[in-house]
Amino acid sequence: MKFQLGRKSSDLFVTIYIISTLFLRFYLEPQLNGQFLISIGLGVFALLFIWALAKSKIINPSFFGLWPGEAEEEAEAGNSRVAS
Repeated sequence: MKFQLGRKSSDLFVTIYIISTLFLRFYLEPQLNGQFLISIGLGVFALLFIWALAKSKIINPSFFGLWPGEAEEEAEAGNSRVAS
């Protein structure tokens, strides 16, 4: 059985995850004494983790309706083939 979140719950998960990692980076930045590469590394790792979750289809974000869903993409591709 594969665990997969819906679009709205994926959007909520991504939003909470990004806000919490951003808060963590802002909290740790003064304690790092100018070693900003560690903070950048944490940000890159956080984005890589989100990308891996999306690539493995565990999360299915729609960016709050700004990104078209699969059904809309397939319908648009079908309409463009019919028009050609």
